[in-house]
Amino acid sequence: MTTFLGTALPIIQAPMASVQASRLALAVCEAGALGSLPTAVLGPDALHEELTQMAAQAQGRPWNCLLYTSPSPRD
Repeated sequence: MTTFLGTALPIIQAPMASVQASRLALAVCEAGALGSLPTAVLGPDALHEELTQMAAQAQGRPWNCLLYTSPSPRD
């Protein structure tokens, strides 16, 4: 699994919408596992900022982004 993920540890951090941001995912990456960024509650600007942080600070380490969508409440 580590070969497939490109990580030192066979761990995938669960993305937890509303309770975490890129800071946790980056810490998990730094520890050698696969950090995950949740996006379910992010608007376009916040999503851009979090993805920018991950890309800039992951230092070539692999990371995961959970792109979750659902119908709007009006649908």
